[in-house]
Amino acid sequence: TKPTDKPKESMVPAPATIIVSLPADAKLTIDDAATVSTAAVRVFTSPALPVGQDFHYTLKAQYVQDGKPINLSKDVTVRAGQQTRVNMEETAGVASR
Repeated sequence: TKPTDKPKESMVPAPATIIVSLPADAKLTIDDAATVSTAAVRVFTSPALPVGQDFHYTLKAQYVQDGKPINLSKDVTVRAGQQTRVNMEETAGVASR
């Protein structure tokens, strides 16, 4: 007998996973829904999504860095069964030395 071909990608709806890096004390919303975690890395799982389509979420982070309020917004595209990593940390400007 010869080996069978690998099964094709399942067409069963599956959740997408979003992994967000941000300051631990930041407030984070996903599509304007508040999240409750206060960790520096937060993992969120979407409802089951149809396979083969792009879905979009808007992530907004608010926190204070060096005494200044930081407000960041990013549009994130996810797909069923896949992980998406998002960095919501403000990077300091390059200091001249």
